[in-house]
Amino acid sequence: MGNGTESRKPRVLLIGLDSADAELIDAWAAEGHLPTFARLRREGVSGRLGTTAEVMHVSAWPTLYTGTTPGQHGMYHAYQVRAGDQAIHRTEPEWCGQPPFWKYLDDAGRKCIVFDAFMDYLLPGFKGVQVVDYGTWTWFGEPGSTPRGMLREIQRRFGRYPAPDHSNLVHVPDDTRRFAEQLIAGAETKGRVVQALAREHDWDMMFVTFGEPHGAGHYLWHIGDPEYPTHPAGVIGQNYVRDVYAAVDKAIGGILEAVGDDTTVIVTSGDGMGPNYSGCHLMPEMLHRLGHFYSGSVGGGDASSSAPKKGLLSAIRQAVPLGLRQSVTRCMPRAMRYKLSMKWVNSGTDWSRSKLFCIPNSNEAYFRVNLQGREPLGIVSPGAEYQELIGSLCEELDQLRNPANGLRAADQVYDMDRVFTGPRRGDLPDAVINWNEKARVLDAIESPRAGLIRKVPGHAVSAFYNGNHRANAFMFARGPSLAAGTSLDGGHIVDVAPTLLTMLGVDLPRQFEGRAWSGFL
Repeated sequence: MGNGTESRKPRVLLIGLDSADAELIDAWAAEGHLPTFARLRREGVSGRLGTTAEVMHVSAWPTLYTGTTPGQHGMYHAYQVRAGDQAIHRTEPEWCGQPPFWKYLDDAGRKCIVFDAFMDYLLPGFKGVQVVDYGTWTWFGEPGSTPRGMLREIQRRFGRYPAPDHSNLVHVPDDTRRFAEQLIAGAETKGRVVQALAREHDWDMMFVTFGEPHGAGHYLWHIGDPEYPTHPAGVIGQNYVRDVYAAVDKAIGGILEAVGDDTTVIVTSGDGMGPNYSGCHLMPEMLHRLGHFYSGSVGGGDASSSAPKKGLLSAIRQAVPLGLRQSVTRCMPRAMRYKLSMKWVNSGTDWSRSKLFCIPNSNEAYFRVNLQGREPLGIVSPGAEYQELIGSLCEELDQLRNPANGLRAADQVYDMDRVFTGPRRGDLPDAVINWNEKARVLDAIESPRAGLIRKVPGHAVSAFYNGNHRANAFMFARGPSLAAGTSLDGGHIVDVAPTLLTMLGVDLPRQFEGRAWSGFL
């Protein structure tokens, strides 16, 4: 992988923890399970961060990378709709409306290593080291690297990443212990690769992301949560999510030793993970009941019938056993899988009658208006008709209840025009509902105008995850100029990029919306 030279100073290592939860880390560090995090808190600066994941969880990493909010960068989920296109698409990282911070560092002559950034793409003309999708949680394209042979050399020396990426997981793993072991092995392998990169290359900034907390949170939450509906009977004291966090903690400890005390290390996550009580799968039926959405997938989700109407193609597909469909799908090239899945997502909608539709999501629910001038088949007029439609939708979402306990289903309802502005606003949803974890929504919801909606999602719980995103973002930092045991107050993930550029003596681009943290200069 090349011979390194004596490193230059200042030097900054940014460690991203994909969907690692601040609340869990605080608790498990206090209990002694995460000694590296406890040490970082003692020896440096720590704090909770504001995050755009409060509105749309996947927007957090692009926000951190670009120093801008979604109205500027336009990225928010694995499935997106773009202005001027009627269809829902698998997101391509190159769609991002702003470049990542490492481009500005690279252009200014700073030597950078970027390893496994989430939703990343190979940056044209990048002079540093960049590795895409060696061991990220979800691959958005095919793995690659700059220089071209770097990824292949990593795989030769350290083996392929031990855990499957998300596109190969279509339901909760049958063998949860084995999946936990794969994630633990992934964290250990990632740690060894990063240590080698740090020791063998000359760098000013290194950015590495651990994706293991993301997979553990989504698929293993129920093991450690006795109150979750799918918690296995007889399991006491076992917590695979905690085990995975402990493996990441150990890997970070090894990395800290490799880079030395003269390197400033920032560890951060843009959102966290808790139990999944999401009503996303109930929202298309609600829109249909309100007279806003027409498709073969809706029209039968009331209390007396949980089976929606299906078109011919959908019926044929459902006739094929799930296990066989999954086996066939895994054998397909990734691009073909994405194309086929989007074909099913986009089939069956009657755009001549649909005023609103949902962008598929299993976390918060995204609603988009079929707007004239933005959607090619739009039927809703801009201005008064649009505003009235969004206003009535947000009012309805705000009044949703879980019929089992009467609790308000929404934690927050967002009218996007009141949250994010900018040149990429047209690519964003028009309304978003984030779910109230305490309401414990699973298979039913009650709407003032749509009534009781009941629909078993097919995996006993909402979507097929048993863990869901929540906006528990944080940072820990240690470095030669940072005061030990201090707190950062009022920080936001949009501040990370300007802080890094300022530390490395690079001027901030005009579009940056954050600020450099004081004390890090």
